[in-house]
Amino acid sequence: MSDKYIVSARKYRPSTFRSVVGQQSLTHTLKTAIASGRLAHAYLFCGPRGVGKTTCARIFAKTINCEHPTAEGEACNECPSCKAFNEQRSYNINELDAASNNSVDNIRDLTEQVRIPPQTGRFRVFIID
Repeated sequence: MSDKYIVSARKYRPSTFRSVVGQQSLTHTLKTAIASGRLAHAYLFCGPRGVGKTTCARIFAKTINCEHPTAEGEACNECPSCKAFNEQRSYNINELDAASNNSVDNIRDLTEQVRIPPQTGRFRVFIID
């Protein structure tokens, strides 16, 4: 087994708005916000477990940092920002599991990270799950 083990939920997670199933109204709203350039400073994705909240947040984060989005409002997957995200080495997109990182020290670390501007791309995104 030379392949790196990846949890099936991550391996088969949709990577484009088009591939998200059952959330057409949400994906359309997010794509419209991106196309118009009218982004809020925070978004709250809520709903029961397994409906695609984190998936949509990750796709949204990738797309707003994409240097050459497609005409359909999808990320190009070719620019340095998209490649870094696809290889899970993006410094601009931080995912935090709030269930296990909920101490005062974790929150202090988060507030320190927020102060650092993006290294590449336009936005730093924090997905707090």
